[in-house]
Amino acid sequence: MRNINIARLALLGGASLAVLGGTVAHAQDTTPGSADPSAAQTTVSEDPGIIVIGSQIKGAKINDILPVTVVDEQQIENSGASSGDEIFRSIPQAGTVAFNEQNNSSQNSARGDVGSINLRDLGTGNTLLLINGRRMTLHPGYQTELLVPVVSSDTNEIAPGSVRRIEVLRDGASAIYGADAVAGVVNTVLKGGMTGGFIEGDLRLSDGTGLFNYTISGGLGFDFGGGRGNLTVYGGYFRENGLLASKRDYAGEEDRRPLVAGTDFDGDASFNNRNTFGPFGQFDIQAPTNRTPIGDDDFYLQPSTFPGCRMDFGGGICARNGTTPTSDVRYNTNFGNHLISSKHRYNAMALLSYELTDNVEAYFEGSYYRSENRRNIEASAILSAVPVGISRTAYWNPFGPVGSPNRLPGTTIPASGADVIMERYRFVDVGNRDVSVDKDTYRLVGGLRGNFGAWDYDTGFLYSEANSLDLARNRVSLTLMQQQINLTTSDAYNPFNGGCLDDPGQGDCTPNPASSIDPFRIDVFRKGGTSLALADFKISRNDLFVLPGGNVGIASGVEWRRETFYDDRDPRLDGTITFTDSVTGEFNGSDVAGTSPSPDTSGSRNVYSAFAELFVPLVSPDMNIPLVRQLNLQLAGRVERFDDIKATAVVPRIAASWMAIPGVTFRGAWSQGFRAPNLVQVNDDGTTRSNTRDDFVVCTAQVAKGQIASLGVCPGAGVISFRSGARSLRPEDSTSINLGVVLEPAFIPGLTLTADYWRVKQTGLVGTFGDDNAIALDLLRRLAGSTNPNVVRLAPTVDDIALFAGTGLDPAGKIDFVLDPYLNLDSRTSRGFDFGLFYRVPDFGAGKFRIRLNAARLLGFVQDAGSDGQEILDGVAAGTLPLDVTVGGLGELLEVDGRPKWRASGSINWSKGPVDVGLFGQYVGMVYDTSVVRDNLIVSDDPNANFYPVDDQFTINLSIAYEINNQTPLNGTRLRFAINNLFDKDPPLADESYGYFSELHSPRGRQFAIELRKKF
Repeated sequence: MRNINIARLALLGGASLAVLGGTVAHAQDTTPGSADPSAAQTTVSEDPGIIVIGSQIKGAKINDILPVTVVDEQQIENSGASSGDEIFRSIPQAGTVAFNEQNNSSQNSARGDVGSINLRDLGTGNTLLLINGRRMTLHPGYQTELLVPVVSSDTNEIAPGSVRRIEVLRDGASAIYGADAVAGVVNTVLKGGMTGGFIEGDLRLSDGTGLFNYTISGGLGFDFGGGRGNLTVYGGYFRENGLLASKRDYAGEEDRRPLVAGTDFDGDASFNNRNTFGPFGQFDIQAPTNRTPIGDDDFYLQPSTFPGCRMDFGGGICARNGTTPTSDVRYNTNFGNHLISSKHRYNAMALLSYELTDNVEAYFEGSYYRSENRRNIEASAILSAVPVGISRTAYWNPFGPVGSPNRLPGTTIPASGADVIMERYRFVDVGNRDVSVDKDTYRLVGGLRGNFGAWDYDTGFLYSEANSLDLARNRVSLTLMQQQINLTTSDAYNPFNGGCLDDPGQGDCTPNPASSIDPFRIDVFRKGGTSLALADFKISRNDLFVLPGGNVGIASGVEWRRETFYDDRDPRLDGTITFTDSVTGEFNGSDVAGTSPSPDTSGSRNVYSAFAELFVPLVSPDMNIPLVRQLNLQLAGRVERFDDIKATAVVPRIAASWMAIPGVTFRGAWSQGFRAPNLVQVNDDGTTRSNTRDDFVVCTAQVAKGQIASLGVCPGAGVISFRSGARSLRPEDSTSINLGVVLEPAFIPGLTLTADYWRVKQTGLVGTFGDDNAIALDLLRRLAGSTNPNVVRLAPTVDDIALFAGTGLDPAGKIDFVLDPYLNLDSRTSRGFDFGLFYRVPDFGAGKFRIRLNAARLLGFVQDAGSDGQEILDGVAAGTLPLDVTVGGLGELLEVDGRPKWRASGSINWSKGPVDVGLFGQYVGMVYDTSVVRDNLIVSDDPNANFYPVDDQFTINLSIAYEINNQTPLNGTRLRFAINNLFDKDPPLADESYGYFSELHSPRGRQFAIELRKKF
């Protein structure tokens, strides 16, 4: 892949037109016995308009070249999926699901009822999603991955009841479909051309909880115009009531140490994720340490029954000196949260086709999707990087002037009183944040297809748009909250009244009255939208001319598309309404407690592309060449021009298949890809983020002074990161290799076995080095006498100088901010194997059996470190840095944070007469959770030996269905009963927000499903 100029774009575009390029999006028959086992599951008689991705040449017989997995209706049913997200999770090659409802507590995340696709784990946004051969628009929200914004189409827009099958091309397909199809292509084929109709109801109950969901759907199709036309319509409604996190032991309580009792991680502090921000606040008295009654200017509140009390606040509360509350005082932020949201989904679609003449068919697709999602997430807290000043005259200030109503007796604070800085506090009495996300998506496609002479053509126009409204209730305005705290009357907000004495982590037993909360309680919105307009013209011919090996096929075409997005933040987030502390004078661009400022952004781009493809049969069986029964070749190339970044790319593809002997076929492909920085990255002029990070430099001094045991218990502090530089980004490049074998032994009719090796190398990846990595590098360089200039620190205070005395480190001040610009980082290389088995057992009188297996084995996932990252890795390897210092996202990432070695799914179906029985199994291998490091480190050649191993999981679904086929009104009625997750397996424990990797596993547990369908 290389950049080329406009002249070459015009040349290839002209060449495409010269050969009359382009066709219906990849039409090709798939018949039993084709090379890929999954591609053998649907016959032409079942679907006369069949589409198979991987080629644009209509009618070309190139199945054996393509590593394609097809998930048909029976497999979807076996998987127990009630959403598009659950369908894709059943595909082993689909990778982790970064966009999910448990991974979206921040306003900066893609929240709501959303799913994503990430083939091979090559990164969200590297997989192209199609519906009936044309692109889906992107979800309006985005979130960070490798600390940069990533985008994805929403897989939940695909309603299972409308899907005929899903086709997954497990190979780079940039040359065929678009430069961004780096990891592959997923095409959803809808149920068109129906005659008759159906209505279906589906109820699912989760065992041991009150969680349930149900779906009501139906469809109708009929021919008209003497059989020249067909109209098919669908509609569906899905409802789920939601589930509180407290209903699952692993999710409701963030102190998960009891769950690892008796293991190697027994008592490990990493499993206590209770938060230092709670209703028992932490404060800084603006007076010299020796003038405070606590003996320290920093203190936090706790129940008086806890050790370490320095001053009685009354009401069973005392103050203890220090900046970091002990674990017993910390707050369970999952209290009152929903694990699974309440949601509604509505979908409707229509597919129309009409033969205008014997050679011209008009078609139309229209669809509408709406989702409504609501859930509670943790109560708002201030950011540690944005503390709030409490005036000495504030009504509830315990260190106010002499004579003030709540000045504590015996205080040594001067008579004039002292201001107090609130550094850690969670507004639990305001209530959990109540978040709703409503989204509307519609899609319109119209076009003509047919033939003139020997040429097939397809031309169409698509327009799709998605809009979302994210509304968070029970948020806190910093400005209004500070005004309320600093009132001099009794209706002021009191942050010094603590929480619950029995368990400080569960709720707030001493809430402020609503009259003091309502003045600063606000709603905060985020509006987003995306659109996609696309026009294309494609033609093909599968018999351009004849070679000794058979007919040469050709396809070519041109495409224009326009993509837009906007992200409209609440005025309190986008810089319109800001916060300036009335006590300290400090400025913050966000007026919303707990959320970093984010400017409104928007952008658009036009993309022009042209492609050409050849299918060349070099050898046929009739030629009688020993050991070369068949030899076929696919050649393709695409040129794509992005007007916003002024970049043009050429991406080639070469693929071949060689049948050595009947039943043994070898296949291979080499291709290049190109992914432009997404619109969010390109149009981001600079983003500020505040995250809790470990200051390894300060904590190293604390370890040396015996204040903490190790860097593993470094308490963390708020760190502001500045991310910018998007306009200087270059496109990402990739090279893919796929080599495979297909076995169809004649002595076992109906059996197909496949094995494919794949390798993808990506270069110039867009990412950031990471503020945590930057801080680790700062420690390493300070140990050698220098610093990392990207970590900008304040001048050391007197206390800082005292802390570092005798540690061997020069005094370091508090981190002011970290410069963490967007960069084209170094390369990533991924490789693995795919295995497939499909066996349609010959009918010997005992009924019909069908067996399928799809397995993916990841061999390696290596992110090159780059010079700075390698410097840290070398420091750890040399022992200069302790093993507690981990380097996020660099090196070998196999089995790390969601990339298991093995993933597999398989099913067995048996049917006889009206009865059908299905058994489905899904396996996800173990991974290591790098957020948990052993308290007692061990020395090992295994780089993951000190991380927590997250168990593998195998789940089974069982179903039985009975269909009535007789001459009564019940004819066509089908009743199905299923148990999903038959043995009620919990997701494996991990140190994540809700106790498991939501990117890999589901918290629904065992589900009982009853389905009733009536065809007519």
